Amino acid sequence: MHMPPLLHSWSCPMGIVAATVLLTGCVSLDPTADYDEAMGLVEQRSGWRPDWNAPWSDSVLAWDGESALSVDQAVTIALQNNRELRAALEAIASARADLVQSGLLPNPVLSAAFQPAIGGEGGPASITFGFVQQLTDLWLRPARKDAAASALREQILSVSDEALRLVADVRRAHARLVSAQRGIALTRSHTDLVERSIEVTRQRIAAGEASQLDVNRLRQLLLGIQAELAQQQLDRDRQKRAVLEILGLADARADWQAQDVIPPLEMWPDELTESDLFELAARQRLDVAAARKVYETRLHELRVANLGSIPELEAGPAFERDEDRRDELGAEIGLEIPIFDTNRARIAKARSELRRAEAQADAVRQRAITQTRSAWLDARTSLDLVDFYRERVITLARENLGLAERAFQAGQVDMTVVLETQRELILAEFQLNQLEAAAAVGLIELEYAVGGTLAVAPTASREAVPPTTVTPVSDQSLPKGDSS
Repeated sequence: MHMPPLLHSWSCPMGIVAATVLLTGCVSLDPTADYDEAMGLVEQRSGWRPDWNAPWSDSVLAWDGESALSVDQAVTIALQNNRELRAALEAIASARADLVQSGLLPNPVLSAAFQPAIGGEGGPASITFGFVQQLTDLWLRPARKDAAASALREQILSVSDEALRLVADVRRAHARLVSAQRGIALTRSHTDLVERSIEVTRQRIAAGEASQLDVNRLRQLLLGIQAELAQQQLDRDRQKRAVLEILGLADARADWQAQDVIPPLEMWPDELTESDLFELAARQRLDVAAARKVYETRLHELRVANLGSIPELEAGPAFERDEDRRDELGAEIGLEIPIFDTNRARIAKARSELRRAEAQADAVRQRAITQTRSAWLDARTSLDLVDFYRERVITLARENLGLAERAFQAGQVDMTVVLETQRELILAEFQLNQLEAAAAVGLIELEYAVGGTLAVAPTASREAVPPTTVTPVSDQSLPKGDSS
């Protein structure tokens, strides 16, 4: 069958358009691979691998809600069940859909016109068909896909960083809850000790060695300790409910205990310096890498804005049958005339957004450095205080108790001296418990500040962003560094 010349000439570009549409349809909307990448980042930096599979399920949890809650169980549940993290994960699926959308061309437009003859002569009607494809997106599509790909990478990094923040929050909350439980146990020991002191003092009153004032003073001390114990129990119960909210189990019962384990403070590597921590943060901080991806996204959007200065073009075949029933096949072309909108405003906005992303990326880097330095100071100071209390205060308090017990056995002092030295030891242990909790929290915060782990990696992560400011680049080139 002979093909009219005009139809033959337009079959080639329309074939290219059709092929492009078929190729873009190969990009998957399934974000499973993106979730897998985010899970790998979290596992690499924290040691916990989340189980992220949408739609989300609450049916399988790693804890029965009654037994002692370990930190491993708490982190595992939070990564699976925390509602805010679930909402953040949907941003990855959304960014994946945006990437697929960025590779699609606009749908072609089919037009038809029916023009019956008007007047007394009558005659057959004129019929016109048009099939027009907008072609401008052919040169805009690569830059748009690059921008969408960078935005997807930014979401993967941001959600992974949010998961690391959640891991740190859960570990911190669990450590503080364990410390609160230990504090309550010490306060109860203090209560028992004061009650024993009251009994001994009453015996001394009977022997004529003490007065009712001595008993009343001890009773007043006991009332104060009981009030403090009630406040500690209230704080512990509040912390439990805060932990349940983080786990996504706010409506669960709170009559459980946290497993009495606090991260060992000996994990601090003595040879680790402040500059080493800066290097770790530069390699591992995902929020810094995410800010860099935002900058790259804005750079690609500026390319789109610059390419948008090219007038829009539409083209396609046109068929017409006139009143004499003659068929005519030709081409229909539409070209934008940029008289009013020359795209300068869009370019100016894109440049402004690029400069804004540059400033924000550097602000994130500055904040990461400050967080690292503050966490390092807090952790180092807390560890020094723990060592001081263990080696000096606790040691002295135990030595005093031993001396008091030996003096009592020798008849040199009465039982009140022994009870008072026991009380001083309990108070010192209570203070040490608080310092150990502060040191554990400090180490947890330091791990997050450097990006998830204090272990020095042999090679830099491919998501690394050097601790330098983002360097502006020309509109036609990409920023150096990670562009995956």
